[in-house]
Amino acid sequence: MSDRTTFMNIKTQGRSGVGSLSIDETTIRWTPRGEDASTGRRLDGKNVSLATWSMFGKRLGSCCIYDKDGEGKMRCDGFVRKDREKLADALKKCGGGNHTIRLEDREYSSAGLCGGSVEFEESRLVLRPAAGMIHHKSNTEKTEIGEEEDVEATKRIFEVDARHVSQCVLPSGIGSKGGEPKEVTMQFVENDAGDGDEHQLVELRVWVPPDAPIDNEDLDDDREPGATRLQQRIMKLSKMRAVTGDMLAEFASDDGTFLLPRGRYGVEMYSSFFRMHGNMYDYKIAYSDVERYILLPKNDDIHYVLIIALDKPIRQGQQRYAFLVWQLKRSDASIDINLTDQAIIDRYGENTGLKPSLTGPYYQLVARVFKVLSSKKVYTTGKFKSSDDRHAVSCSVKARTGQLYPLERSFVFIHQPTLVLRFEDIAAVEFERFSGYGQGSATRNFDLRVTMKSSSTDSGKNDEHVFTSIERTEYNILSEFLSNKNLKIKNLQTAETEQQQQLSNLLDDDDDDDDDAGADGSMLDSEEEDDDFVPEKPLPSSSKKKRKADDDESDDDESDDDEPVIQTKKKKTVAKSTSSSKQKRKSAAPDQKKKKET
Repeated sequence: MSDRTTFMNIKTQGRSGVGSLSIDETTIRWTPRGEDASTGRRLDGKNVSLATWSMFGKRLGSCCIYDKDGEGKMRCDGFVRKDREKLADALKKCGGGNHTIRLEDREYSSAGLCGGSVEFEESRLVLRPAAGMIHHKSNTEKTEIGEEEDVEATKRIFEVDARHVSQCVLPSGIGSKGGEPKEVTMQFVENDAGDGDEHQLVELRVWVPPDAPIDNEDLDDDREPGATRLQQRIMKLSKMRAVTGDMLAEFASDDGTFLLPRGRYGVEMYSSFFRMHGNMYDYKIAYSDVERYILLPKNDDIHYVLIIALDKPIRQGQQRYAFLVWQLKRSDASIDINLTDQAIIDRYGENTGLKPSLTGPYYQLVARVFKVLSSKKVYTTGKFKSSDDRHAVSCSVKARTGQLYPLERSFVFIHQPTLVLRFEDIAAVEFERFSGYGQGSATRNFDLRVTMKSSSTDSGKNDEHVFTSIERTEYNILSEFLSNKNLKIKNLQTAETEQQQQLSNLLDDDDDDDDDAGADGSMLDSEEEDDDFVPEKPLPSSSKKKRKADDDESDDDESDDDEPVIQTKKKKTVAKSTSSSKQKRKSAAPDQKKKKET
């Protein structure tokens, strides 16, 4: 029986909980506690060339295991300091024969630094403290010739494997007005095999001075900014632009626009994947990660939309895109396929519609190429037709306006948000009264609420999607379509009764409003001038003085017994009730004033 060394209470990257790490002459195996060995991780000792040992604090030890290409395969935490020699002896015996695995010591800086110099070790980007960043006697040692050496500068702040980078872009400095780029954003491949509770590094942004040297390169006045040089170096080491095989077809960025993610991307088709190349972002998507294609006509009669549903969403910063929405033209075009007729038959079979040269509507050519190369179906519209003889009805989701396509097996809403609701995942649908603004709109529009099954959602709850502002002319067509699809409609009869009652109530309200209107049919008072109102002409200055003197004399001669002169104006009436009340007040005013003066 071969010798086996076992370490208990060890945790590995990407798995929650602890387990045991066992090393024998041929394999390195980690097994979770209380589970079978088949559920753990296993590495062949012959494929391992290097292991590193690091101490964090006084008690926590960590070991990273690398393959022959220098790529990290397993990281184990939970060792103690005394396990270092025991682990080194076990790794020397692993692999068999003359193959040995060496254990190297690597120290990481714990001084709290967040900046330093960049170096590259094979495919790994290493950030070390710059010389002289920490000035403390405890961080220096004397060499053999008596000079002081900065010990902290030999340690590492962090390191990342460039082969795990999925995107590397310059978020600033794009365009003529962007200025000089000073930042580099790296996005990393997400590991779906790990547990949901395990944290992963998905994005890292670093600031690079314009004149910073990258990997001890020579200084040159004509070189590009430091951020650009670092981004180019990472792109060379990453697998993002690694292409295997010849390009079979290409679609230019000017021939179509991506609505999600928004922008113009050139698309290159290969035998097992396709690439999207934009100004900032590049994506490499395998055909195996594509769930389905959906081709839909837009209501503008100019474009078609190709929806690419992905099993693994792509990322742009914090935004994740599970659907790629590509807007294509209906005009005719031609596409060349870099394969001969015999090669097409050998790879994809006969009667696929794929030829070395294709001509026809552009959206049909794109859909055909994707369908044949990926061996995935392309779904399109069915028999549903709206009241205006289209395949979609206009509606809104929250504040976004779009089109809802009732297909043969699903609902599709484009474009933001893009929703694909399969009929098999729908628990029930419900017609509701329009919840928007305006009483008149309540009879011209209605809402459609779609409730999903709890098993089809990640949260385990019955998620709901509400499509609002659907025209009432689409009600009978939609209700008949949903009934034919055997979907559960909660309130089909109730919705019809409510809409009829709502329409009759609105007509009754209109009749009541006419009774309350004025003589001219208006609810507002008239703002026209009085018929007998004649504005006086302005008097000259001499006349004003004479009139003032006459007024003074009349005031002196006026006696208390004189009858007051009451002037009344004849106003235009708006309603009968208003005019009669004014006449009563005018007739009563002279009598009251006479009594008061007497």
